[in-house]
Amino acid sequence: MTRDVVGQGRWHALEHFRWIDGDADVWSMLQDHAALSAIVKALADIAGRDRPDYIAGIESRGFVLAPAVAVALGIGFVAVRKDGAMFPGSLISRWTEVDYRGQQRTLSMRRDHLQPGARLVLVDDWVETGSQALAVAELAKEGGAEVVSVVTIVDEARDTARHRLPPIHSLVTGADLP
Repeated sequence: MTRDVVGQGRWHALEHFRWIDGDADVWSMLQDHAALSAIVKALADIAGRDRPDYIAGIESRGFVLAPAVAVALGIGFVAVRKDGAMFPGSLISRWTEVDYRGQQRTLSMRRDHLQPGARLVLVDDWVETGSQALAVAELAKEGGAEVVSVVTIVDEARDTARHRLPPIHSLVTGADLP
């Protein structure tokens, strides 16, 4: 794939992004087939540069984007569940720091889905406080894996979190949004 793929994903993200009553409407980007396809291809192009063994995704929008990126790269998906969702097997769990809504969450990963030395790329729609990405990096580390980068549609990571996170790669920044 080429950087033009990333440019197309960026264009579609900006073209379909809307604010609704002050809230970001990422779902409209995903509703349009051409936009969804371009965004997934762009995220896969970016994620593939870090040669991951797996793509991780946090529910809910991470559960939409990350498996599609994993399929595009021909690798597996590692699920990150929130707040006691049904998830059979031995789990590793962590509280997040406070998120952009002022909430803390419990995130969990299956211990048997983390192989020692595995390289994970976390794919999500938006990074702001970085609280969930930080928790996923800690979960992966406890399981012997490593989150090597965070790939997202929108990067608004705060400086206080950015220096603690793996590299963040995005299609757009908060400053790019209308």
